[in-house]
Amino acid sequence: MEPNKPLQISFEGLTYSVKVPAKQTVGSSGNPLLRVLKSPFSKPEFDDKVILRQLDGSFRPGRVTAILGPSGSGKTTLLNLLAGQISTGTTSGDIWVNGRRASGASMRQLAGYVNQDDVILPTMTVEEAIEMSIILRPPPIASQSRGPSPMASVVGERSVSAEVDVNVATDHDQLPLPVTTGRSNDEGQSGRSAPPKKVTPSIAAARKAEIKAHHKARCSHAISLFGLEKCRGTAVGDSSRKGISGGEKKRTAIAMEWVTEAPVLFLDEPTSGLDAHSALMVARQLKDIANAGRTVVTVLHQPSSDMFEIIDDILILFEGRIVYLGERASLVGYLERLGHPCGIYTNPADHVFNAVLFEGGTSAKGMSDSQRVEQRAEHLLTTWQSSPEAATMQALIANPELTAIDKTQFRQTSPPLTQLKYLIKRAGRNAIRNRLVIKVRLIQSAFFGLLIGCIFLNTDDKEVAVQRQNYSGAMFFSCMTQFLLTILAVVNVFTGERLVFFREWQAAYYGLPAYFAAKNIVELPIQIISPIIYSAICYWLLGFQHDGVKFILFTVIAVSLSVCGFTCGFLLGASFETLSAVLAALPAMFLPFMLFGGLLVNTGNSTVWLRWIQWISPIKYGYSAMMKNQFEGYIVNGKPIGDEYLDEVQLGSFSIGVDIIFVLGISLLAWVLSYVALAYLTKKGRGDSAKYSTKKCQAELLGQPDARFAKVAEKKSHVATLAATEESQKPMLNLSLE
Repeated sequence: MEPNKPLQISFEGLTYSVKVPAKQTVGSSGNPLLRVLKSPFSKPEFDDKVILRQLDGSFRPGRVTAILGPSGSGKTTLLNLLAGQISTGTTSGDIWVNGRRASGASMRQLAGYVNQDDVILPTMTVEEAIEMSIILRPPPIASQSRGPSPMASVVGERSVSAEVDVNVATDHDQLPLPVTTGRSNDEGQSGRSAPPKKVTPSIAAARKAEIKAHHKARCSHAISLFGLEKCRGTAVGDSSRKGISGGEKKRTAIAMEWVTEAPVLFLDEPTSGLDAHSALMVARQLKDIANAGRTVVTVLHQPSSDMFEIIDDILILFEGRIVYLGERASLVGYLERLGHPCGIYTNPADHVFNAVLFEGGTSAKGMSDSQRVEQRAEHLLTTWQSSPEAATMQALIANPELTAIDKTQFRQTSPPLTQLKYLIKRAGRNAIRNRLVIKVRLIQSAFFGLLIGCIFLNTDDKEVAVQRQNYSGAMFFSCMTQFLLTILAVVNVFTGERLVFFREWQAAYYGLPAYFAAKNIVELPIQIISPIIYSAICYWLLGFQHDGVKFILFTVIAVSLSVCGFTCGFLLGASFETLSAVLAALPAMFLPFMLFGGLLVNTGNSTVWLRWIQWISPIKYGYSAMMKNQFEGYIVNGKPIGDEYLDEVQLGSFSIGVDIIFVLGISLLAWVLSYVALAYLTKKGRGDSAKYSTKKCQAELLGQPDARFAKVAEKKSHVATLAATEESQKPMLNLSLE
């Protein structure tokens, strides 16, 4: 594999602040009672809290840079800011990539990011997780053309297999024919282009086989490289199901980013929670990644001595300030000049924390802890800014790498159709592996069908008054179970997957439309099968009218309510972050629907200013449709008791078909709102990329270096020209000497 083109990340004057609630000082709000009474109705006051203060630095390609510092010093904030993961707060300062101005959105076009807490779908195996990253985020075109395809023999004597691999990044399903470099005899004689050849089914099948083999080979290489052979077929797991270990999960997350060939890799505490051996393995793998020419930046929490020796550059943050940024080998000498020599057998990382950042006894008496820390930070900052290491770093910022950024270095995303196909396959596999959820849902439908059927068994043999009461109760209960139980089933599953979706979307695995469509396509069948099972059991036990058409209508009404419950549950799951929040909000939505469902309150005579609730209650429409289906034309002992009863309960003049359409209309509205809720969620996590399109971000990086570096670029161009001239004159000089 050829080394990646170097990408140097530089930043200057980088400052980041957030809004926090203003602190209440003594006497600032007067009477405490008045403050309590006023606060719910007054606009809250906020102060600016500065997290990062005027940071200058540079991360070089082919090197592992570790960001060290105590908790709360701004390590993760700096990493997230440079990786484009921050969507709130106020940022100022400049960021450059190879001398081109960059924003958070444009950095996301180049950088992979590994979170501190690894979020992977628990039912996926290690191999499936890595393969998903390859399929949905194919490596850049250049990386795929570096070597022959592992299945070149499949396509016989077609053109160079690398040309086929180039198209993998753009479309996995429809690959154009390879373009040959020469001309055919006919073309040479006529001067006209030969017509394109048709893609035969056999060639298309061969290409698909080649692409699949390419994915498998790359996945196997990643598994071997990161030492995951023993667990490649093991499910990732989570807190409720056993899976791979923490170290294996961390290496899997890194491998998922490695296979994308991103030229920059950011990692947030990749060794936290791991044992010493696993942490050292991760550090060595990061070093191998950097040796391939990539820029690797990682936050580390007090690395061991062995890990410290692997690191190339060290950045030390303290109270949001850089107090050292340079080569790891120079750190000990810098600390010695600072007056804190490091012992021979002391880990320099531990020495920084224990003796440098939190040195005691240098501050004036009577100062608070926060004042002491602030004074220490100012002292370390002043010392750093006057050091030769800081001058070297400033020179590096002023004279950056100016190599042009290539289009092939941008992160790729598979076509929407490829995303949809894969997500449907994954969601189906996830549903099958969560067999307990499906079994419980089906058993639940059968159980409630039997329960309601046994409670109201053979109601058609009872007195007229009993029939009215029993049928009304049974149908109302049926509407509630199909609507409410579906909501609970959906929110219980989706709230667990919500974070997975957000992380994967943020990492550019797929777009929202593909995920939303796949989720609905896979989930809808169970929402249709469950009410069919329920209806098939309870309808005949209850003694409803023995009419096939009426049974089908009853089942259709139950299915429509189940679908409505599914979309409403999806809306709740998309709108709230946790299951507890959903369960807190659910009664506020469900109880009004139930009260105005047609049984508990006569909606025709209810309170006028609350009567509108019935028109948005799917339970009311479903109950009305079921009642009309049973009682319209219902005759007992020659008396038309059904029509009289319908006039008494005043369920409205809509027909059964219109009621069903209203239920489906509410379902469609909830379905659209759930998409909007997910879109809002992604917008919140998008950060700067909400303001800049992908095309604009890439144009920003592909342009000329910033005007500030114009002289540097001119000088480097002149040096390169002289070197080329010298090289071209060498053969002539050798000839004259002969």
